[in-house]
This record gives sequence, structure tokens and C-alpha cells, in this order.
Amino acid sequence: MKSLILFLGLLCFGLGLTGQNLHNQANAASIDNEANSITGWTGNANIISSTNNPFLGTFSINAASTASNGRECAYTFAATVGQAYTISIWARAGTQNFQPAFANWAGLTGFSTTIINSLNWTQYTWTLTASSTSPIIRIYTSPSSGGSTGDSVFFDSVSITAAGGGGDNQPPSAVTSLSASGTTATSTNLNWNASTDNVGVTGYTIFQNGTQVGSPTNTFFNVTGLNPSTSYAFTARARDAAGNTSASGNTVNVTTESGGGGATDYTSMNANLFTVDWRARDLFANRNVGIGTTNTQGHRLAVAGSIIAEEVKVALQTNWPDYIFKKDYRLPSLEEVELQIIERGYLLNIPSSKEMEENGVVLGDMVSRLLLKIEELTLYTIQQEKRINQLDEELKNMRLFKKD
Repeated sequence: MKSLILFLGLLCFGLGLTGQNLHNQANAASIDNEANSITGWTGNANIISSTNNPFLGTFSINAASTASNGRECAYTFAATVGQAYTISIWARAGTQNFQPAFANWAGLTGFSTTIINSLNWTQYTWTLTASSTSPIIRIYTSPSSGGSTGDSVFFDSVSITAAGGGGDNQPPSAVTSLSASGTTATSTNLNWNASTDNVGVTGYTIFQNGTQVGSPTNTFFNVTGLNPSTSYAFTARARDAAGNTSASGNTVNVTTESGGGGATDYTSMNANLFTVDWRARDLFANRNVGIGTTNTQGHRLAVAGSIIAEEVKVALQTNWPDYIFKKDYRLPSLEEVELQIIERGYLLNIPSSKEMEENGVVLGDMVSRLLLKIEELTLYTIQQEKRINQLDEELKNMRLFKKD
């Protein structure tokens, strides 16, 4: 009987945790412990507790733009990576307002900018997956330009709860494209296409004859320490932040070269010998190669200077963006695009100039991103063409009516 009571108590406790509101500070927007306070909410806007027409209880939180263009208020909560959370916020624009919005949330996948466009209390709800242990919710009184001192927004009854399911339990897709190249007597290079995951792949585990030999975070791995004239079987599994591991994919079998012949080691001693014809040989390197530089920055090949080639093939590590033509794709409104440009100064899903300067261009990823923008422009053009045709028809009817 005691065991049964203990079990029921633990069960109720677990169910209580599932529905716990993570917006748990005592403040004016709290549902369970409302207080004349803004505890937990920070930012450069003028943030106060207000009694002006709250949605629920006595108070709500009011954020107003300051003379120094301070317009942001933010809230951070403790999350589990991979867990889905349902976030509900009641909000309304102030009497003086200019495009207040929920924008620039961090650590939550699936979010997009949402304009607060009503003077009446409206509920805004999202179900998003945490990609960080400290996600950030942000509310802006206005965009970075165009607003005025005193532009304001009110919000109340904030709820952040873990969605059902108890966290991420979906494993990444299997690695089915594992291949080997550049095999020598003592090493081989493994490559594969990136796996996909509902939250995000964090790395891979490489197995040699069933024994783990590496844990890379990218999609290539150099296996060393092999024996000449020996056969090996390699497999790879993907893993995510929640610890889920993919099923085993394809196996690539490799036989190393014999130690007495085959590849010739390139050294400073034989680099210019006429007895070694490097033009007739493939060049294999166990480590990184630098041309004109000794700092490869961890890349397999680094060149200080330009490269000329008749053709370059990029093995894509990202999804090709034809998915935007599917019926369930949500095309951002032009208002959202404009707000992104005003707020950030660059297009959504395109890196900023600062990011480009710091990280360079990943060619396959950038081509994919640019094609996505071209395909979105195509959809906008189709929408515009339909609208123009509609206006032409309306104008035609007006002219006919005028003649009558």
C-alpha cells in the first residue's frame, strides 16, 4: 500500500512538472504570482508595471521607447535542448505605437517575427523547440528606425510550459552515404552527407570494425594508424544534443595498400628530384595541406591566393530549397521582410556582412540560400501578377460601367 501511494505521489509530481509555468518570477505579467514588479524582464526600453487596463489581475507590463531609442525588453528561461515549449503571451499596442513586435528570439527553432497590430488584448501562442539551455524572448516597442520616443506596447499573462512528449526522443537520420578515398598503407579518408534531425545534429561517431575510433562534428574523418594490406569495415552514426543516436547506415569496406610500394611520401628531400615524376602520380596527404601558407586553420586544404579551375563540384551539406514550393511552406509576408531589413539591415536567412568577414563563404550553403531567395521572389512575383490581373479586371469593369 505504501508503495502504491509513493508511486501515485511521484506520478502526480511528474505530471505537475510537465505543466509548470517557466515564467515563474513574481511580476506584473505573471499568471500565478502577480506582483507590482518587472522582475525577470530586462532591456533598454523603459519597462514598468502598469495598472492601465491589464488583461488579467491588477497589473501588466508596459515597455516604451526612450529618447536614446531604447526599445527592447527580454526574458530568459531555463530550458532543455530538444524540448518543445508552448509560449503564450497576451499583448496589445499602446495608444502611441509604431509596429511593436515579437522579434529576434534566440535559442528557439521555428520562431518568426510577429507584429503586434491591435490596440485590444490579443493572445499570441507558439510551440517552439529549444536549441539552447537559455532561450531569449524579446518584445520590441518599434523597429530600429521610424519610431518615436514614447512608442509603447503592453503584455500580460505570460505562460511558458513544456509541451507533451517529455523532450526530444527522435534520432537523426542514418548515415547512408559513407565513402572512403585517398587510402594509403596506413590511412583512409571517410566522407558522408549530413544527417537530418528534428532539432539539429551535433556530431557523428565513427566505428572501425565495430569499435569507436572518432567523434567528429563535421562530415569527414581521417582514419590513421592502419596496417598495410589489411581490410577494414567502417560505419558512422549521427547524434543530437539530446543524446539520440541514429540507426547504423551503410558500411564502407577498405583495403589498405601494401607497405612496400604504391604511394611515395612527398618530402623536402625528394620534392625536386628528377627521378620522381610527381606529374604522373596522385598526391595523398595524411594531414592538412597548405599552399603559400602554413596556417590551414584546420582545413584539409588552404591556399593563400587564387585558384583557377574549369569546374568546381560542391557536395552539398544542406537541404536544397525546393521545399518552399510545398503547400505547407510559410512564405514570409513583405511586412516581415521589411521589418527584418529595418531591424537587422540584411535579409532573413542571409548572413550579415560582419558574419561574412569573420567566417567567409561556405559555397554550397550560400548557393542554397541565394536560390531560396530567388524562389521566394518567384512566389512574390506570382502573387503580384495575380493582383495586377485582378486590378486590370476591376478597371475594365469600371470602364464598361462608365460607358453604360
